[in-house]
Amino acid sequence: MPHVVAVLPSFFCPVERNLFMVHRHCLPTHIASSGRQRRPDRIAQAVCGALWCMAVGAIQVSGAAMAQMAAQDVSAQRRFDIPAGPLDEALAHFGSAAGAMVAVDAGLTTGKRSAGLQGTYTVEQGLAALIAGTGMRAHAENGRYVLRALPAGAALDSTGPATLAPVSVSANAIDDPVTERSPSYAARSTNTATKLALSPRETPQSVTVVTRQRLDDMGVNKLSEVLAQTTGILVQETDSERITFSSRGYAISNFQVDGVLNTYGSIGGKNTDMIVYDRVEVVRGATGLTTGAGDPSGSVNLVRKRPTHEFAANGALLAGSWKLRRAEADVGGPLAFDGHLRGRLVVADENRESFRDFYEMEKKVAYGILEADLGERTVLSLGYEYQKQTPSAPTWGTVLYWGWDPAAKQSYLVNMPRSTNLSSSWGTWAPTESTAFTTLEHELNDNWKIKGTYSHSSRKVDTDVYFGFGGTPRPDGSGVTIAAMNSRYDETMTVADINAVGKVDLFGQRHDLTFGYTTNRRYGASEASITSAMPASWNVIPDWRNWNGNVAQPSATYLGYPSSTTTLRQSAAYGAARVKLSDPLAAVLGARYSSWRTESDNFNTNGTFRSHTGYSPDKAFTPYAGLLYDIDRRTTVYASYTDIFRPQSNRDKNGQYLDPVVGANYEIGAKSELLDGKLNLAAAVFRSKQDNVAELDDSVPEGYLPGGESAYRSTGKGNTVRGWEVEASGMLSPAWNVSAGFSRSVTRNALGVPINTTTPSNLLRVFTTYKLPGALDRLTVGGGLTWQSSLFRDGNRPVAERANGTLVYAPTRMTQSSVYLVNLMAQYRITDNLSMSLNVNNLFDKHYYRNVGFYSGVHWGEPRSVQVTLRGRF
Repeated sequence: MPHVVAVLPSFFCPVERNLFMVHRHCLPTHIASSGRQRRPDRIAQAVCGALWCMAVGAIQVSGAAMAQMAAQDVSAQRRFDIPAGPLDEALAHFGSAAGAMVAVDAGLTTGKRSAGLQGTYTVEQGLAALIAGTGMRAHAENGRYVLRALPAGAALDSTGPATLAPVSVSANAIDDPVTERSPSYAARSTNTATKLALSPRETPQSVTVVTRQRLDDMGVNKLSEVLAQTTGILVQETDSERITFSSRGYAISNFQVDGVLNTYGSIGGKNTDMIVYDRVEVVRGATGLTTGAGDPSGSVNLVRKRPTHEFAANGALLAGSWKLRRAEADVGGPLAFDGHLRGRLVVADENRESFRDFYEMEKKVAYGILEADLGERTVLSLGYEYQKQTPSAPTWGTVLYWGWDPAAKQSYLVNMPRSTNLSSSWGTWAPTESTAFTTLEHELNDNWKIKGTYSHSSRKVDTDVYFGFGGTPRPDGSGVTIAAMNSRYDETMTVADINAVGKVDLFGQRHDLTFGYTTNRRYGASEASITSAMPASWNVIPDWRNWNGNVAQPSATYLGYPSSTTTLRQSAAYGAARVKLSDPLAAVLGARYSSWRTESDNFNTNGTFRSHTGYSPDKAFTPYAGLLYDIDRRTTVYASYTDIFRPQSNRDKNGQYLDPVVGANYEIGAKSELLDGKLNLAAAVFRSKQDNVAELDDSVPEGYLPGGESAYRSTGKGNTVRGWEVEASGMLSPAWNVSAGFSRSVTRNALGVPINTTTPSNLLRVFTTYKLPGALDRLTVGGGLTWQSSLFRDGNRPVAERANGTLVYAPTRMTQSSVYLVNLMAQYRITDNLSMSLNVNNLFDKHYYRNVGFYSGVHWGEPRSVQVTLRGRF
């Protein structure tokens, strides 16, 4: 059996990005109890009721000493190919290649370079050669290597090996899930699918982890920009503020933050800023085990940055197209009590305009977290996150596609330019969200840990929009009608989660268990208001060809009481187990027993109660099962099954709640870890069947229901999704990172007719970087390619004019043909602490639509853009 290890940092500065490995018992107390997950072994899942019984006995027997496991001999030689460059990067490559932990004070590596390491060495010999001439020597202490400065006046040993005692290492251990200290695109651990830290190979579902290194290389600052370059994910906009994400043919409705469900759904008008997060974990396929409401599309987990054990700071200045100006700062480290109290503060301020006329965006982000060791085995974290976006002149709907020419008595393509924005200059759609959270982690013993999480979020959305999205344009500039809305919507969300994670040895094998309970309550209220009356001419755009955004703003008086309220409650008990049947074979069982209820109240204009509606389906048991077989130590094949059950708060145009989405999801696949785990490969074939999926009902206007809620309709029963995916991510060499994936999915109804046709069947996502060798080793170049197949939807095209001047419309297909976009990047390290990056998106300035047919209009994709980043790390 492999030696039990975990990857954790002892000393860390972001500029180092060192990836280290250490035996759990060799960590200093303040690190060992820091709340990071220890060795994430392979995990399977068991039915919830059995798990609770097993867990009681497991905690009792888990205190027994674990069997001694064989250690890899560090005297064995291996091949190293580490290029010359900054010492911190060289040490990071060495730690990953050797599977060894190397601890070093960040200040000792600042400004130093290494000649690199090529050839065959033992671990001790390789490390000594790598640091030769740097004024440091390596010491083996308690199962790790510690680098210390040589005494003043001591001669530098440029050739001989350091005197090191043997130390146990493993190149195949699962690493600490934190990615900001790694230069790789390959993640070693993820827990989004099962709530247990597994390597991607050991997770029996399709998983993509977008690491911090990849986020920085792509130059992305918004969640939509991240997911637009993620395997199998489609990003679409209905207007400038509302964004939807979909996978495997359906919208993604499950979002998590730090593994805890976020029932704000698709984050509404808020496009989360990425400076707060270490990584983004995306699971494609049903995730009912961890999110409570299984959906075949997938789940997105945003994982926040954590405090560092050593001082670390970085800042950045960004400038780019459409007057982009952005400043960032990120600082963290020990605060008091010999590092037992740590903290981190992250802030960002951004202002930019847009390729759309009149549009501007101001964004402010702040995030702070404190982490305290309350004892050798207990860690308490307290944090606060604040994000505010203030757009000016937002759009509300799409750009009109067809017009009517009265003289020719026929329709024509309007071809409004990409810059068209038929919004008022005073319009806004501003969300402000704040979240306070706390976690308490306690290690019961060496095998078991419990964790409690509590968070309270509030979100306020102030909306005042005026947008020309209706009617039918005429060549003389007339024909466009407007939609207008003003509202204040306040929402709160409270989440609590407690879970236990542990290991037990039974029947000669080790098994992993987790069980817990979670509850979530979301409450939202729309404030009643009275809006001043406007003349009839206010409801039309006088000349869409020459619109300047100047229009009178109606006054709104808010009354201090709600016009409607909505409450959503969810709770669930869950459990999972990985049962090791034999050395190569593991069974996966798990389940979740959940309840769900939504209620809405409507009030009269004077504040008195008018009506109440509520909906609560029967409590649901959501099983999960799978099987994993290790072909060898690098490759695993798997099969998995999970139920789909997702209650819906959407209502039809008659105000009735839609039935829950139900169905099943099947997946088989294979995964490999190559190059000592530095490159992850995956392939999967999947099929799902579900009923009652909702789609927007465009037979009635938006905001048709009381309280401004939009109406939906069911797509029927017997919907199926079939498809396959392949993906590769990681390092092909210490200088070459790559992330590439292709996905195909086809969605049909019970009659075999394609549905969700605005989702392309085929998606390709590629991004890669390469650090040049030799004298150019300070320069990294790279780029990306995204491609998608065609998409279409029917819109209403005018086909005739009646005698009274009204128009006759007929459904007509609107199509966006297949499109590819090319992105480029380059980064130059000016000094070991300062770098400059250039990112160019949509290099060839492709004209394309991100959405077609939504209210018979189109939404333009972004033109070519350029961004320059100056970043310092200290």
